[in-house]
Amino acid sequence: MSALLPLVVPLLLLALLNVPGRACRVAIRLAPLASLPLLWPVIAPATIELPDLLLGLKLGADAISRPLLLLAAIVWTLAAWLAQARVHEARLLFWGGWLTSLVGLSLMLLARDIAAFYIGYATLSLASWLLIVHAREPEAWRAGRIYLVMALAGEMAVFAAIMKIVSVAGNIELAELVRQPILAGPWALLALAGFAVKMGIVPLHLWLPLAHPVAPVPASAVLSGVIVKAGLLGWLRLLPPGTELAQVAWTFVIALGLATAFAGVLLGLCQSRPKVVLAYSTISQMGLVLAAWAAMMLGPDPAAMLPWLGVLVLHHGLNKAALFMACGCAPGRSRLRMLFVALPALALAAAPLTTGALAKTGIKTVFEDGGLGGVWIVLLSLSSVATAVLLWRFWKMAGQMRQYRTAHPAWLLITLLAMLLPWLWALWTGLPLLKGLLAVVSSAWPLLLAFALVVLWRLRGPTDAIELPAGDLVVALERLVARLAPLWFDPPRPGFSRGSIALPPTERFRRRLIAIESRITTVPLAGFLILAIGGLIWLVAWWAGISA
Repeated sequence: MSALLPLVVPLLLLALLNVPGRACRVAIRLAPLASLPLLWPVIAPATIELPDLLLGLKLGADAISRPLLLLAAIVWTLAAWLAQARVHEARLLFWGGWLTSLVGLSLMLLARDIAAFYIGYATLSLASWLLIVHAREPEAWRAGRIYLVMALAGEMAVFAAIMKIVSVAGNIELAELVRQPILAGPWALLALAGFAVKMGIVPLHLWLPLAHPVAPVPASAVLSGVIVKAGLLGWLRLLPPGTELAQVAWTFVIALGLATAFAGVLLGLCQSRPKVVLAYSTISQMGLVLAAWAAMMLGPDPAAMLPWLGVLVLHHGLNKAALFMACGCAPGRSRLRMLFVALPALALAAAPLTTGALAKTGIKTVFEDGGLGGVWIVLLSLSSVATAVLLWRFWKMAGQMRQYRTAHPAWLLITLLAMLLPWLWALWTGLPLLKGLLAVVSSAWPLLLAFALVVLWRLRGPTDAIELPAGDLVVALERLVARLAPLWFDPPRPGFSRGSIALPPTERFRRRLIAIESRITTVPLAGFLILAIGGLIWLVAWWAGISA
C-alpha cells in the first residue's frame, strides 16, 4: 500500500476541494501533507500490482525514481506550506491545479509500466497549465497558451514514440524496456525532442521564461525545482543505455546541452525581472543535465553513473526551489535573509565545498567515463563562471525585494536541506566522497574568474544594458504570425472598414478563446477534467495495445 498512498491522498483531497464550505477549507489546510507519502517508497521500496487498472497497473520505486521522489516530497511539501501563507486569490483554481499535478507526478514517478508512466506524464503536463494561468491576467493567458502549444507538441512526439513501443511490446514493464531498448534512430530522436520541451532545452525553452513571472512563487518553485525534471525521467525510462544512436548523435546532444547552458545565461543577463532571471538560470542548468545524461550513455557502465545524476537532480532542484521561494520572502529586508539567498546561489555556481561543487565533480566523472575530456571539461568549468555571473545579477535584484514583513520558515528550511541532502545522498549511494571533497577544493578558480568579471563590469560605470523580452524568440514569432494572420484569415472584403460592427475572424477567434479559458478556470472541477483527459488517453493506449 505504500506505493498507492501518494496517489490516493491527493485524490481524496482533490475530491474534498470540490465540496463547498468546511470540507474545502480542510482540503487546503491538509494540502502540504499530500506529498509526504512520496517519502515512504524511498525509505521502504515495495511494488504493488492492480491488474484491473490501466492495462495492469504496477507501482513502485527503483534506483532511477528514488532521488526524484525524495526531491518531489520535500519541494512539494515546503512549497505548499508557503502557498498557504502567500496564495489568497483564486484558491480553488490554484489548489486544484496543485493537487492534480501532484497526482500526475506521483503516478509518473511510481509507474513500473509504460501506460501508467505516460498517463502520469500527460496529467502532470496538463495540470501545470492551471498553475501558470492562476493570475488570470492577459500576461498569464498568453503564457498559458504558449505553454499549452509547446506542451502538446511535445506530448505528440512522446505519444508517437510510446505508441511505437506499444506496437512492438504492448504495455511493457519499464524494467524490461531497460533490458531490451526498442526506440532507435528517428524514434529515439522524437522521444528526445518531446521530453526536451519539458526540460526547457534551447530552442524548445520558450514557455519557461514566460510561465515563471506569472505563476505564484510556490508554483514556480515546483515548476523549476521538480516538474522540469520529468523530461530527464522520460529520457531515462524510454531511452535506456543501449539505445541505438550513432556516436555523432550523442556528441551533438552533449554539445546542444552545453550550448543551452551558455545560452540560458546570456539570455538571463538581458532580463530585468528576478523570476525571469531564475527561469533562464533553470534553462542553463537543464542544459548541463542533458549533457550529463548524454555523456552517461557513452560510458561503458551507465548504471554506475546513475547516483551522480541523483546528486545533480537533488542539488539543482532544492537550491533552485529555495531561490524561487526567496522571491516570496522579501530577502532585501535583512542581511540574514540575503545570506539565505547567497547560499543556494553559491551552490548553483559550484563554489568550493558546496553541493554544486559535488554535482559538478559528478558531471566531470560522467564525462571522463564517457571518454570526454579536454575541451569538454573546460567548457563545464566555464559554465560555472557563467552561472555565477547570472546569479550575482539575481542576488542584486533580491536586495530590492521587500514586499513581505516575515520570511516564511519553509524557505529557511529548504535552504538548509539544500546544503545537506545531496551530500547525504552521495554518502547513502556509496559515491567516492573523498574524491569529491578533494576536487571541490580545486574548484575555486571559476568563482574567482566570475568575481573578476563582475568587478570589471562594475568599474566600467553606468552603461546601457541590453534588455530582451522574456521568451526571446517567441516575441519574434508572435510578430511574424501577427503580420501573416491577416493574409491567412482576413482577405480583403468589399465594403469592410475598421469602423464596421463585424469583427475580423481572428479577433472573433481570440475573444472566444479567452471566454473558454475563463470558464474553464472558474470551474472547481478543473482538476477532475484533466484526470478525465488522462482516462481518455488510457483508453487510446488500451485500444492500441489490444489491436497490436
